[in-house]
Amino acid sequence: MTQNQPGFPEVFLSRPAIVLPPERLDNDEVLRRIRENYRGDEARWSIIESTIKRVFQACNTRVRFLEPDETVRVADYASRASEAVLRDCDVPASDLDLVINSSIAREYFEPATAMEVAARLGVREVHALDVTSACVGQLEGIHVACGHFALHRSLRTALVCSAELTRQFLGYSIQATDDLDAKVAALTIGNAAAALLVRRRPFPGGCLKLLAARNHSLPEHWPLCTAPIDGTFNSLSGELFKLNVYVAPELKRVLDGLGWAPQDVEHYVFHQPSDLMVRKVMDDLGADPERAILTHALYANTSSTTVALALHRLLETREVKAGQKMILSSAAAGFSQVTLAGEWVE
Repeated sequence: MTQNQPGFPEVFLSRPAIVLPPERLDNDEVLRRIRENYRGDEARWSIIESTIKRVFQACNTRVRFLEPDETVRVADYASRASEAVLRDCDVPASDLDLVINSSIAREYFEPATAMEVAARLGVREVHALDVTSACVGQLEGIHVACGHFALHRSLRTALVCSAELTRQFLGYSIQATDDLDAKVAALTIGNAAAALLVRRRPFPGGCLKLLAARNHSLPEHWPLCTAPIDGTFNSLSGELFKLNVYVAPELKRVLDGLGWAPQDVEHYVFHQPSDLMVRKVMDDLGADPERAILTHALYANTSSTTVALALHRLLETREVKAGQKMILSSAAAGFSQVTLAGEWVE
């Protein structure tokens, strides 16, 4: 067994529970909505349409799930995923010492959405807080939970949940080719909720013994991707994708800290903005591309919940054996990257 990163507590990460909305949109429906809202130059529509189709093809975007009911709350979804993971792991809500919500989406600025989730779970007294950090939010929430465990020996069990409902932030108004640079990435986004547990002892049925966690941020790139308080999501995806060159070197730093080589890791679970980007990271890392799970075609990019959905898919479709090494990593607007490393235990 690999030794923990110095100062890292002995903790275990459960299998994730996920929740998907009822509405499933394919690419044709997304294009139909854009066309329905189009008021621009008719001569330019074919260019806009073909560009969007090329992006879908490059990313391998096929479907995304969206919540059609605008009265449904972020905490509704987060609570449903949280209830599922507690049930799956046979952990009563009363055992929770720490509840962290890591959603980008929210209905209000205060109190923390984690407070509403904890109340919905029936928890009467708990340390609850929100951690928001774009698409790395849920991994950062796990990272923060590990930090609390290292500081407070009395903490035994933490819940980290996230729910992404795009609502007004996702728009279908593209009126000119100039709009594509900032708006086309939003067309590959879907909704989902996910929850995981962190605790000091293993979970029955298999879990990940966490060994290291690291955040790496390059703040100078913060304007490239934004979700304003009032407005629609914008992402200069071309410029943002160029930052992919920083991902593999950061992964190597984490691997080196544990004495691992890229080929020692059996399972890579990454954020999924596109299949192309995941494959590029594996190529830059010098690792077997078959060891990375690909889920963008199944769910699209579900923001902070994407890694949890990919992990869920990995555990459903592949045999994960005791002692196998695993990397969970996400890069996001900011520019930030969060990486967790662990070994599977039964």
